[in-house]
Amino acid sequence: MGDNDHASDALPRIPGFEPAATPIVSLGLGLAGILLRVRPRLAPLPLALTAAAALLCRDPERATPDDADALFAPADGVAHGTNELYEHRFLHTDAVQLSINVSPFDVAVQRSPASGTIDYLEHHPADLLPLHTAHDVARRTERLFLGISTAWGPLLLVITARIPGQPVTPLVRLGDRVRAGQRLARVRFGSRVDLLAPRDLIEWQPAPGARLRAGVSLIGQVVLL
Repeated sequence: MGDNDHASDALPRIPGFEPAATPIVSLGLGLAGILLRVRPRLAPLPLALTAAAALLCRDPERATPDDADALFAPADGVAHGTNELYEHRFLHTDAVQLSINVSPFDVAVQRSPASGTIDYLEHHPADLLPLHTAHDVARRTERLFLGISTAWGPLLLVITARIPGQPVTPLVRLGDRVRAGQRLARVRFGSRVDLLAPRDLIEWQPAPGARLRAGVSLIGQVVLL
């Protein structure tokens, strides 16, 4: 995390919101209070803008169930089903991938699907060079790869921003111990979150179109061999 992230975390926190929401809400309410005295008809405008900004900064507390063999949703959003592929970055084996579509109106914080250790972290910043081909569009979106070693096997989380140039902010470092439901990263204005596990390790549960809540929705159970 950069210095700006540490500075943001040092801000007073409004329950249910990121620390970054504190100055936005304070400024908006203060401006609305001034306008109520001098131009009452204009007061709803800063209140509406403040509400919209606060919506993007939601970060509610979540109580993750205590189940060491369970896999929980890493993001708020809609499940797009699973597919099989070979994963070469961290798992190095045939894997099953669950994809989640996170809309701009969903909570922008991604959480750990299980307890373990961050043993792989690769951050691909957005490439802001001029576009020349259709392939260049993919390079304009920032991505974060997080490999988690659990007691029963490895997992890989891939977080991709939807908007070119929008940052994906990691909230953990390489080597960190994390618990199920712990905050891992943040990306606003929508994202795609992919969770990969070795094939035959997890009995996946969410059907395509299922609505998921990060750190709460059960998405899989470890297959005990």
